[in-house]
Amino acid sequence: MGAALGVAATALVVATGATSQPVLSVIAMVVVVNVIALISTGWAALGTAVVCWFLHDGFVLGRHGDLALVGQAGHDALVIGFDALGVLLLVSTFRAALAPMLHLREGDPSAPRIPVQREPVFTQSQRPTTGS
Repeated sequence: MGAALGVAATALVVATGATSQPVLSVIAMVVVVNVIALISTGWAALGTAVVCWFLHDGFVLGRHGDLALVGQAGHDALVIGFDALGVLLLVSTFRAALAPMLHLREGDPSAPRIPVQREPVFTQSQRPTTGS
């Protein structure tokens, strides 16, 4: 999902002529990474950050997917990478802050719970035998 959003954002940014203003592409990539961090896992957000940088470097700084390994590309990689780490820290803090509230649902009958383990049911031929 992150790669698809990154491709869509890159296509939109390139179509609007952001190759002359690469900062618009960086902002779009940061938004994509932040959205993925909010709705998915940390690994997905980090992977999305890598894909978004490659898309930005290949289609905005470079042309036709050719990577342009210039100083601007390194700077933009740091911006997107530090954004990914920052948003992961923020999202994980929010998720940790909400986790203690889950105990408030203990009495709620609609809250999911682990069922009690049942005693095994043996047929006559499966009944365990005693040693005597």
